[in-house]
Amino acid sequence: MSKILFCNNLLSGMLLFRRDIIQHFKEQGKTVVLVVIKSETDEKYLEELTGIKVYTIDVSRTSTHPLNDLRFFSSFWKILGQEKPDYVFNYTIKPNIYGAIACRLRGIPCTDMMAGLGYTFTNNNLSSKIARTLYRIGLACAQHLFLLNEENVQAVKRLKLCNDKKMIWLKGGEGVNLTHYQYFNNEAPSITFLFIARLIEEKGYRQFVEAAKAIRKKYPDVQFQVVGEYDLTYPKAISREEVAKDVENGYIEYMGVTTNMLDFYSRPGYVICIPSYYSEGLNRSLMEGCAVGKPIITTEHPGCREMVRDGKNGYLVPVQDVAALADAMEKYLLLPAAERNAMSLYSRQWAEQNFDIKNVIAQYEKVLADDTHPSFR
Repeated sequence: MSKILFCNNLLSGMLLFRRDIIQHFKEQGKTVVLVVIKSETDEKYLEELTGIKVYTIDVSRTSTHPLNDLRFFSSFWKILGQEKPDYVFNYTIKPNIYGAIACRLRGIPCTDMMAGLGYTFTNNNLSSKIARTLYRIGLACAQHLFLLNEENVQAVKRLKLCNDKKMIWLKGGEGVNLTHYQYFNNEAPSITFLFIARLIEEKGYRQFVEAAKAIRKKYPDVQFQVVGEYDLTYPKAISREEVAKDVENGYIEYMGVTTNMLDFYSRPGYVICIPSYYSEGLNRSLMEGCAVGKPIITTEHPGCREMVRDGKNGYLVPVQDVAALADAMEKYLLLPAAERNAMSLYSRQWAEQNFDIKNVIAQYEKVLADDTHPSFR
């Protein structure tokens, strides 16, 4: 029996984005091992993982202190020696760099994924230059690099982070299970705009609230809901106090955090609105929204714009443009019911054409087959 190891900074992120990949390999009879950075908020997810061994590494996921990174490398090195996996998939910055180096030194093939480029690639300060150098070393140790949008592909080429032949562009991102995220009829007399994201500035929370204020002045019956967890350690976090004030003022409803987004996706009359300018691969919530047949309002930012054919299944607006965002919302509100329904149907069709998880699984299988491991042939 062959063994695959997945390494990510958070268990919640691993399951959110790669649950179907992990389940696929389990069903094939392969042994699956997960390695994540320790997080108290992730402990509740351990109960979901029957038959899968999970290692937690006790380091800071955000610290760049050399001793912190050395502890991560040392711990991962020991895990590799103990588990002896046949193949490793690394996600997020520490696994991409130090995980890949450890794999090379252990003689274990691996693939890295860069889901988004983040501060490391948008800044040009000393720490970013050091990080890019470390990335080049890490990627030199990996057999392949998964990338999720064209801008990231071009950036990796421009910065010469790795050999072009290693790059694999997953054009449908990390995919969506179209059986699980089924189409729901979206017809309803009332409209709710739903923001789904971590509560940080770059996800567009403040633009969403400001647009809600403008719309509710003209259309007081329209609802605005926010679903997402706080990330108070993030440099540009949205505080609990700010959200509480926005709720108190009647601009939004804060719906908390859920592990069952279908509870929201199944509700009729919902429009997914995420005015993000965060550097990411492809926005997961927008892909899911397409799959369940929700109209989408988002920005022209890479990782968001791929989910919308403007005017067909929603609207694209410039980043951080509250007026344009409010205009898009109003444009949708004024559509006849038949055109709203047409948008919902187009969203589902777009997901079927572009975001099917089966295509992503096929890419994983190809990587394993190409890397000449008899156990995977």
